[in-house]
Amino acid sequence: MIVLLSQALPSYAQVDLAGQWATRQHEDALERGGGPEVGEYEGLPINDADRFRGDSWSASLWTVPEHQCIPHPADYGPNFSSVQIWKDIDPVTNEITAWHTQMAWMTPVRTIWMDGRPHPPSYAAHTWQGFSTGKWEGDTLTVETTHLKPAYVRRDGLARSEKGTLREHFIRNGNVLTWVLIVTDPVYLTEPYIKSRNFYYDPGMVLPPYPCSSVIEIPRAEGKIPHYLPGTNPSISEFAATNHLPLEPTRGGAETMYPEYVVKMKTMPSAKVAETPAAAAPDRAAPGKSTTASPGKSSKDKDKKP
Repeated sequence: MIVLLSQALPSYAQVDLAGQWATRQHEDALERGGGPEVGEYEGLPINDADRFRGDSWSASLWTVPEHQCIPHPADYGPNFSSVQIWKDIDPVTNEITAWHTQMAWMTPVRTIWMDGRPHPPSYAAHTWQGFSTGKWEGDTLTVETTHLKPAYVRRDGLARSEKGTLREHFIRNGNVLTWVLIVTDPVYLTEPYIKSRNFYYDPGMVLPPYPCSSVIEIPRAEGKIPHYLPGTNPSISEFAATNHLPLEPTRGGAETMYPEYVVKMKTMPSAKVAETPAAAAPDRAAPGKSTTASPGKSSKDKDKKP
């Protein structure tokens, strides 16, 4: 009698994403470091509602205790944070049942389920990392994420709602990991917002603990939240004027994402800073604090403080 033994083998196209990956910040370096300018919305497919959110935002919001220790959401964390990735393997089938990521800021852990489970119903709890499922498409890991808490698409007040979803593609080429993120939001975006981030394999990298404690940085009356009322933010045109740009493209919108928009820009006059601000800026962090919000600046590098 001849007995044929079969062995389950993983798809040959799958690659190993496990390991420590250090961030490369050669793309969008200014936004990924100290943060974008106030009113810097160009290249983002935002609508009027999101533009209103950005115009009303004050960098001093990060000094409010409830905002000091929030982690980056799943769709923003890869912007500048290094990451470590590991996998769960079924001991019987040797199949990968889940991938996990941990970012540097606040060390949030995220699970990407690979076992075919469905996403929960819409009324299930929303979290900073959301609910993620993955599948292999050739040698690319494609991930779908739902149930995200409302957060931001840029650190100058532009929002992403709880109805937003995230699609990602993890592509490894040797020691380089390319992480593509596609954010879709029916509330604040008119088109998908697409960005890519590169990482390099660094097996000696260790993510240290990142404890965070909320403190009173600025004494305020109970319930007071830093903000600007409509039309009172004096810094909206500063980014455009400082960089000798027209104001209109810095206001964002899907049209500003495309190369042909440059032709239209050439017909626009450069922006000017208003001589008399519409209103005084709200309270700000005390001198020497990393969250000091100078006019025209959104805030600090959130890898140091949220």
